[in-house]
Amino acid sequence: MIKIFLEPLKGINIQGAGTIEFNLSRPELESKLGKPDSVYDNKLFYEELELRMDLDKNQRLEFIEFIYGPVTENIELEIYGLNPFKTKSSDLIEVLKGHNTGLVDSTEEPYCYAFHGSSIGIYRNSSEAELADKMATCKANGINPEQEEWYMEAHYFWTIGLGREAYYSSK
Repeated sequence: MIKIFLEPLKGINIQGAGTIEFNLSRPELESKLGKPDSVYDNKLFYEELELRMDLDKNQRLEFIEFIYGPVTENIELEIYGLNPFKTKSSDLIEVLKGHNTGLVDSTEEPYCYAFHGSSIGIYRNSSEAELADKMATCKANGINPEQEEWYMEAHYFWTIGLGREAYYSSK
């Protein structure tokens, strides 16, 4: 497993590869990480690191998003001393609120939150409230709902992104 430390407003620190800071140019990124596995518009995808990096109009790093949630295979994340993909959603929200110095945009609650002061965003497809009906249907059909992927989707966030300073304020 590759250990990656999320450093809000700064970037990320990848064990063995060093620090990737916001505002690096694409050539600087590629000199540290190699060529991306795929590119779409200004989005660079690195499959082994299970992340996407977004470049601004000047081809500078402005956003990093980890996209495989609790089913990551190659990486282990850490932010504020915990793994955001192994932390129950309600607990993660509270920790991120505690480290945020600005607005918390919860207009898409319970699926998406943006923490403006720390430039962190989290997203999931489902919520705990939606889980009750699915669980009842599963149990009625003799299926253990804890084995279903959507069970994890409801209890954990599936993406976490961090941007440079004022990233969410400028959106």
